[in-house]
Amino acid sequence: MGPLAWGAVILALTSIPNPDLGAIRHADKLGHFAMYAVLGLLAARALGPRLTWAALTSVLVGSALFGALDEWHQQFIPGRSQDRADWFADTLGASIGVMLSVAARSRRESAT
Repeated sequence: MGPLAWGAVILALTSIPNPDLGAIRHADKLGHFAMYAVLGLLAARALGPRLTWAALTSVLVGSALFGALDEWHQQFIPGRSQDRADWFADTLGASIGVMLSVAARSRRESAT
């Protein structure tokens, strides 16, 4: 699955009204973190040979902006709200995903 398709999955999941996340405190933050970690990983991996610091910065900025727009759109979904802490979890998750992708690529390249 590519980053655009995963972005569509994120929008679909964050458009569910009144999500039941169970009794786990801050489960929504973990969910945001995980979804955006996958997005960051997929987006960095999609760069392929164009993996430069400028491209990685663009992935991080783009992921953060996507997260901000996603948070903004949630204010229009019943039972959802716009939350800066969710946006922070989105951005942190994307950052970790990018770092994991870079680390995996470096490890593959050093093994060859």
